Amino acid sequence: MVLSEGPLSHDERLSRLRTAPAPTTDRGAWRSERDGSGQDHFATLDADWLLTYDTPHPHRIRIAFPPEDTERVRHRLFAAAELMECRVLEVTTAAGTPLETWDAVTDEDE
Repeated sequence: MVLSEGPLSHDERLSRLRTAPAPTTDRGAWRSERDGSGQDHFATLDADWLLTYDTPHPHRIRIAFPPEDTERVRHRLFAAAELMECRVLEVTTAAGTPLETWDAVTDEDE
């Protein structure tokens, strides 16, 4: 999910992102010494979801989850974008292919 920048700092956006699928636990983080870009990795405690928040421009949320959680994930991620005061610019597959709708079937699903 590619997001608009929004008015909040990275730390505030990350904090708000983690409230949507809460509770969460850290899985690590990485930052470039060159330009401050990086990733924050965390997981949900009540579901088998692994999230990554990428901070290059544009910033994005990536998530791995069981197929049966699709609707819950969609609801929570769009709620997270709203909490982060960002617009959803694009939804893509793991391979980066743009999706017309969240629940579109792709070759990756087969």
